[in-house]
Amino acid sequence: DSCVYLKNSDPNDKFCFAPGNLDVICDEGAAATSTAAATTAAAAATSTASATTAAATTSAAAATSAADDAITTRVKGYIDAGTCSSVSANTNCGSGATSYYKSFTYNGKNVIISSQVPDHPAENDPLVSNPNTRCERWQYVVLPTDPTKASTGVATRLGTTGLAVTGGAFFNDLSSPSGDLALFNEGASLDSCLGHSAPGGAYHYHANINCTNAGAASGSTNPDTCLLIGYMMDGVPMYGFCKDSSGVQFKSCYKLTATASTGTVETSSGTYSNIGRTQSDYEYDSAAFTAGSCQLDEGNGAIHPTTGKYSYFATVDYPYVPIFYYGNEGKKTECSAA
Repeated sequence: DSCVYLKNSDPNDKFCFAPGNLDVICDEGAAATSTAAATTAAAAATSTASATTAAATTSAAAATSAADDAITTRVKGYIDAGTCSSVSANTNCGSGATSYYKSFTYNGKNVIISSQVPDHPAENDPLVSNPNTRCERWQYVVLPTDPTKASTGVATRLGTTGLAVTGGAFFNDLSSPSGDLALFNEGASLDSCLGHSAPGGAYHYHANINCTNAGAASGSTNPDTCLLIGYMMDGVPMYGFCKDSSGVQFKSCYKLTATASTGTVETSSGTYSNIGRTQSDYEYDSAAFTAGSCQLDEGNGAIHPTTGKYSYFATVDYPYVPIFYYGNEGKKTECSAA
């Protein structure tokens, strides 16, 4: 029968021999298999080494891209040390001020850092000049990552009520502790983004960020976009104009009282007619909410049509921005990031 042999002395040629007493190596398949296995193993080793190198390179690149800037590193240090100093403005103001906004998760919390300077043209087109100008106010706040709605709300107060994705801040509806409303009393000094600065350089919005060039908030006036424009100080996200799950734009449930004192105000963003002068000129219309002719609670909040999370929404009508905190963990305190 046929059998292929290899001579020890001549392994490159194949022969067929009759049975004898010489040592032979029969069936070249064994040698071929051994050689193929060695080749496969070498290839596998090379592949593994390449994959390991690639993974290490990818990991190093990711680490590099995710490296914290100096401000983030400083804030993380403050958080770890439990440091929370009061926020104040520095001397970098007006066009010389730097806009900064960053949101990231740290120790299971949503940390926001802001310079309170917007990333869009600001204070450049009010109808009446404002004596104040924006200055850097470096601050951070540690917020819950997934707040839910509490059974009752807490009224907002004067000052920062939320931080905007533009780097600016949100104030509520008021212009004084006595209940005077900001839009009626300060409307002419607002820029076309419906923002201006308070004494001390605190740039803030009193309504949705209405300008066309709104930096990171561009598109906030399009209800089909439903753009995230910031976070309130209770951690609840805040959106610009937005539609509910049925395609109807969210509407405030506040209405003028029967005895309201109203007026008209001109702003660089437009004319607001028949609006209240003080907070007491408005009341929440529970009947309208129940009937479905408006969709928002007293905090201008509702379930987001896409995320399914409790959220706040800016509205065309009063109160324009949230005036109650409904987040279940309450308002958090802003701390100096300087």
